[in-house]
Amino acid sequence: MIFNGIDNQTVELRITNYQFPNHDDGDWDSNWINIYLKVDSKLGKWQTIDPSLTTWEFKMLIDWFNLLLEKEILPDDYELLFTEPNLSFKIINKSATAERCIRISFNLESRPRSATVDSIYFVDIQANNDELRRIVKELNSELEKFPERKPKK
Repeated sequence: MIFNGIDNQTVELRITNYQFPNHDDGDWDSNWINIYLKVDSKLGKWQTIDPSLTTWEFKMLIDWFNLLLEKEILPDDYELLFTEPNLSFKIINKSATAERCIRISFNLESRPRSATVDSIYFVDIQANNDELRRIVKELNSELEKFPERKPKK
């Protein structure tokens, strides 16, 4: 799926596989997923693949965007963080408006290889309800390909 950023910036985010495709017993390790990012931003262009999310965290991301879509007000927790701090999502317009401005931040393995320790990498997107619906639909499509692996009975 592609997040369309402000000033023609883009972030392509896809699930490429489970980190451990043959480990399917439903535990923590079997639910890590490899996240492909292709970023075209004012701060540079780069691509990465890293197991930076679990299936549960990807579902949290979908739920977070759904919350933005369904609520008239901003959620109490306007920043979404994960176990691995490679990606984060944050609402940067704090008033309830028709368009949400959301910052996708990249850290550690999700930054360009040339990144320095003190560099901050991000892309801001603006999303009205139609765009939020598209994002939720496309994120759901990604997760359907690599669903949560549950313990075997």
